Amino acid sequence: MSEFRRFFIVAAAVVAPVVCAAAHKPDIENGKTTFNTMCGVCHSVQKTGGPTLGPNLLGVVGRKAGSEPEFTGYSPALKASKITWSKKILDKFLLDPNAKVPSTFMPMQIADNKTRADVVAYLATLKKK
Repeated sequence: MSEFRRFFIVAAAVVAPVVCAAAHKPDIENGKTTFNTMCGVCHSVQKTGGPTLGPNLLGVVGRKAGSEPEFTGYSPALKASKITWSKKILDKFLLDPNAKVPSTFMPMQIADNKTRADVVAYLATLKKK
């Protein structure tokens, strides 16, 4: 193998992950719109009020699953999951909630990678104050 070809292969291996990672920056506004359309029926992100079929997701990133004190309808499986919500775990959960936490009550899935990343990015901006 020529030196040039070897250099090209190594350079491509180093640069490709960076280029691919930069290809999609989550769109927080799209995440908010998607959340309001798909998730807002059951979940609130307001300090008070809003839907109560699911837990309030204000400040969900960094919170232990099944621990929102105002919500009492968690599945035993979710409460016992020992999950702390991170962006990565939310992404896996929203892809297929029942695969991540069997017997969860969460019925919605977001199959599209970009849409799911946008929703997770939006949720990550919501902080309790």
